[in-house]
Amino acid sequence: MTPRSRWRSNVKAALASAISRAPILDRRDTGPLILGYHRVVDDFARVASTEMPSMLVSARMFERHLDCIGRRFTFVSVDDIGERMASGRPFDRPVAAVTFDDGYRDVYEQAFPILTRKGIPGAVFVVTDLVGKPFWQIHDKLYHLVAKAYGVWSDPRRELEGVFTALNLPAGFVSRQRGASTSPMLAVTSMLPELTLADVRRVMAGIEASVGNGFHTIPETAGWAELADMQRHGVTIGSHTQHHVSLPMESSGDVARELAGSKAVIEQHLGGRCDHFAYPGGQFTPGVVDAVGGAGYRYAYTACGHSDLRRPALTMKRLLLWEGSSVDGHGRFSPAILDCQAHHLWPPAWRCERAHAERTDIHG
Repeated sequence: MTPRSRWRSNVKAALASAISRAPILDRRDTGPLILGYHRVVDDFARVASTEMPSMLVSARMFERHLDCIGRRFTFVSVDDIGERMASGRPFDRPVAAVTFDDGYRDVYEQAFPILTRKGIPGAVFVVTDLVGKPFWQIHDKLYHLVAKAYGVWSDPRRELEGVFTALNLPAGFVSRQRGASTSPMLAVTSMLPELTLADVRRVMAGIEASVGNGFHTIPETAGWAELADMQRHGVTIGSHTQHHVSLPMESSGDVARELAGSKAVIEQHLGGRCDHFAYPGGQFTPGVVDAVGGAGYRYAYTACGHSDLRRPALTMKRLLLWEGSSVDGHGRFSPAILDCQAHHLWPPAWRCERAHAERTDIHG
């Protein structure tokens, strides 16, 4: 962290501390708070040296988040929240739920014991084609390739744009997202929403042809036995598609297959209904929302503060968190920052740069 960014983070923490002491936090009704995480690891610094940092939270920080949120909110299950929303009956107290995307094994190993010990329910949204298999999550593989390329290329922006140009793909995200030409993490999170799964694979092949792979150990996913164990202990298992695709970029036929296929596989392996769905990358449009409802899901979760007013139960807002979400300029946990984030106050944790309008150039 540069001195300037450290100074800005400390100012943010000081302002958040002042806001968090104001009586408004005890009176503010923001509706259910749904937290979203990806991976929970034992040592953030060690894992972040090779993996995408924004996907990670240490077990210690995760527990701090729970303890802090638990002082102002009561933890409930996503079923509790969904049923209240469907019935129109509000909660008589602030409530929060805990969710995880992608189905990483470390959620079972690190987060699940903490939730069990504290008596907190949770929800895990799995990419069904990867459950228990030694295959890459698409974003992890892309991150490793981009990180290696940025370490090799003398001019990452020019080289990356060259890969896209050779594939006849638009590379506007490089100029639109400040930092995408220097940060592998920003590059990946900027390009994924704009590409079909097939095009992501083409980009990865193009980068690999330039710099080779050099992959590290593939982050493991939980298997069906681990998911069943969590389900028996109060964790809801939901869908995150079959292949973690950006749904607005895919054809209507592929969207339908991703939604129905993942739902059927979960119900086959775990029994009962699969009612819950999380949009990969938080990407949704009205047409995608309608497809989720048409596939039989009752509740679905975003990754931002936007929702579809026609179908609020299918676009429930989530606050995505990671290790660096609530720290000051010295890397220390700041309960005040987390409090402000949880109550939709400054500093803004709900900013959304996703496009939720329908695309006109995608056909079924």
